[in-house]
Amino acid sequence: MVSDLRIYVIIGIFIIACISLMIFNFIIIRYSKRKNTRSEGRVEKWRTILYKQVHITDGARPNALKHGKYLLKKLSTAENLVAYSYALQYLMGEFPDAYREYAHRNSATFQKLAEIYRRKPRIERTCYADFICTFPQTAGDAPGQLVDTLISYIDDSNIHCRTKVLGALCSIGSLPGVTNVLQLIHDRGLFMHNQLLTNELLKFSGDQEILGDSLWSESRQWNDNITVSVIQFITRVSSHYCETFLPVLQDSSVSPEVRVAIIHYYGEHPYEPVRPILTELIANPTDMNLAIAAEFVLGLHLAPASDALAIQRNELSGSNWYIQHNIPSPLLNKVIKSTA
Repeated sequence: MVSDLRIYVIIGIFIIACISLMIFNFIIIRYSKRKNTRSEGRVEKWRTILYKQVHITDGARPNALKHGKYLLKKLSTAENLVAYSYALQYLMGEFPDAYREYAHRNSATFQKLAEIYRRKPRIERTCYADFICTFPQTAGDAPGQLVDTLISYIDDSNIHCRTKVLGALCSIGSLPGVTNVLQLIHDRGLFMHNQLLTNELLKFSGDQEILGDSLWSESRQWNDNITVSVIQFITRVSSHYCETFLPVLQDSSVSPEVRVAIIHYYGEHPYEPVRPILTELIANPTDMNLAIAAEFVLGLHLAPASDALAIQRNELSGSNWYIQHNIPSPLLNKVIKSTA
């Protein structure tokens, strides 16, 4: 009897829990719909405001000073900034010339907003950095003050915030800003994956080869993670580093991570003098990652028969069983075909 009562109690609790969950989901759905409706209404309101700012009606020009004050007041909250961003995105897509003129005209206001967001929590700083990254024209022709403010966002930042700040500075095309952020990341021991850094660097709106030159000249004092990202960036934007990278690849004191990145550079930009170095890395491996990268790159570009046969014999030897049994061998396949 007692056990039956316990079963009924458990079933009752289960039913109550299910009903409570259904009510909770219903409330969340209703709230989300209301929130989306409010957001859509807010975006539409901003579209109307922007339309009035970029279209002259009855010969009357919009009051830029009044609009600037309105922006400072309303856009100081992230929720309004997001809605405004959607409206500005529409303006940029539908009326690009009007958008550029509007962004340039209000650049001083956006620089002041950057200072306002500097004193906000990191999630809101991230939001504003993302805004600048999406609309770099709002930085104007003299973004020096804005660049300094964005760099200050690195204080008490997380990876997402740092990523958006770097992306914003790249979109603006600020070479000193990009260099300073990477220096701060190094000095403070902040972690960012090298591929993440590379992706942001590729957003640089200025001369990317000049950026590559500047970053490479600084990167030797930075940690290996940042140096690898610089090499990956240069791999994507320049074919003029074949001679520059060669002595670095030959330097055994350089970390394997950096040397592997350089080997991959030669995979994108074939360079005949590097062939014997790659062959040596395979024939006498001191680091398996270097040997694997060298074999892959040589496999992309067929080696002369004498070098290839030497590599073939070495790969089939017992000392290099890892290469033989655990990685694909495009070079070995080419050798077999060429000697068949």
